[in-house]
Amino acid sequence: MPRSLRDLLTVSPPTFDRTSFAGVDRQLGAAHPPYDRTWLMARFGEGLQIRMLPPPNAGIVLFQPGRLSWRPIDGLDDAVVVHDLRVSSGPGARAAADRLWRGVEDFARFYGFSAVLAILGAEEGLVSPLCAPGRGWMTADVGPGAARLAARILHGPVALPRFPRDWLARAASTGPGAVIQTTGESQKLETRAARLTARAAERGIRVRRDRFSRPDEARARAVSPGATFSVLVDGVRIGGTELSDAAILAAFAEGGRV
Repeated sequence: MPRSLRDLLTVSPPTFDRTSFAGVDRQLGAAHPPYDRTWLMARFGEGLQIRMLPPPNAGIVLFQPGRLSWRPIDGLDDAVVVHDLRVSSGPGARAAADRLWRGVEDFARFYGFSAVLAILGAEEGLVSPLCAPGRGWMTADVGPGAARLAARILHGPVALPRFPRDWLARAASTGPGAVIQTTGESQKLETRAARLTARAAERGIRVRRDRFSRPDEARARAVSPGATFSVLVDGVRIGGTELSDAAILAAFAEGGRV
């Protein structure tokens, strides 16, 4: 096993509760709400890998084989997809992020994958541009909201992956009325979706929940690159977590009344 991986802590089902992952996840929650433990345990069965920087550093990376990724990318079967990468801010942030990126790249090389992919952007569920990988990476595609599909090609030639081209059709397929689409990976977001659904019901508005239960569903139906939380009205995505509850309920009132 490459040294870069040996220098990182591995989080697995037997060790999950003995590591500081949950605490570090909460500490670094600015870019992503804390993960739901049950969701993570189910993902380990799908090949999820979690690595952490050893204390006193705070940094985590989650990645999966492309065919089991929960992010909407086409052409990723022979790639590793970084689901999330976060480090604490400060003077050492760049070096800390580089250690995690290097660990993922070496994992992919060791197991014969052809590329490492990550989606960068401001949307919930994406890797912050502040943690972007460095030299050797390229932009394979650009998607909605300036989301950037970054790729590190390890061996080739390979066809470059890309974002889906049917974002509007995906949204339209959710049908009329109000819909909240989630992945289930964050209990905080699921709780928010439930609260919005209940508050809308009090106003006579029916909200349909569209929660993915499998990675292939997320890749095929997610209406945004981040996938974790989308609000739709009459087949149009109006936004995600950046919207206030008041703004979402107002949009539901305009187009989601039954």
